[in-house]
Amino acid sequence: MMENILARNILIGSRALDYWHDLGIAKPNSDWDVISTKPIEGTEWHDPWLLNNDLVKEFTSPEHTIDFNGNILHVCNLQGLALIKRSHLWRDLGFGKHITMYHKHLVKYLDLSDTFNRAFLAERTIMTMERFPQQGPNLNQTVEEFFDDAVTKKYNHDFLHSLFAYQEQPMYTRLQTDSTKAWCSKELWDGLTHVEQLQCVAEETYVIATERFMVPKDWKYPAKLAYNKALNKVCTTLCKNWFRDKAIDYYPEVMELFDEGKFLSVKDKLSKIAV
Repeated sequence: MMENILARNILIGSRALDYWHDLGIAKPNSDWDVISTKPIEGTEWHDPWLLNNDLVKEFTSPEHTIDFNGNILHVCNLQGLALIKRSHLWRDLGFGKHITMYHKHLVKYLDLSDTFNRAFLAERTIMTMERFPQQGPNLNQTVEEFFDDAVTKKYNHDFLHSLFAYQEQPMYTRLQTDSTKAWCSKELWDGLTHVEQLQCVAEETYVIATERFMVPKDWKYPAKLAYNKALNKVCTTLCKNWFRDKAIDYYPEVMELFDEGKFLSVKDKLSKIAV
């Protein structure tokens, strides 16, 4: 087992994606990301014992190899590339590039009906979170404590939610067992329809966009850019667990819920309120 791992050099990343689709996204003289027992000149080295890189060999075959500087590189297949990419999409580092590549070129190859694939993704995601820790929200606190952060807010966060709500009440209120706590119930979340879950993510995105971009810039910030940047924060640093997963997995669908008219309507309502 160990000998098989050590004998196989594995090409991953954009160069491997180019091998399958010839997209031209890899840089001509770089982007050779290789899992190997020792560094290969001209490549970016990935230790097989880092994360669960040793298991990536399961996504290669003898028929698909590249000769690079006298070294045979086994090319990771599209299924493996999709799993690797999905495992770190919660990180804010280079998020815009990674989420675009994932949904444009890889998501259709993500097969989670396979037991090995599910275990590989779950293990790798946990490992990346442990190795590359990122500040995230603490939901085990009161609503007041949760929103007492470094961002100066002109309007109450929950009040903004009420203005952007798709129904009579904001969607998140249907997830709370205690309205004084920031924590929301996964069981209640599962009770929402798919569309309601997307709307819940969109409501949060609209509010974050308003607080962090539109209001501070006196509503002169490009609305779609504000929404996009806010959604990126929902997918990385401002949300977590199943809510963040929904935002990542259905990122294009949440972006499609952008409606500049909602911003204009809320702006008009807020202009009539004395703060």
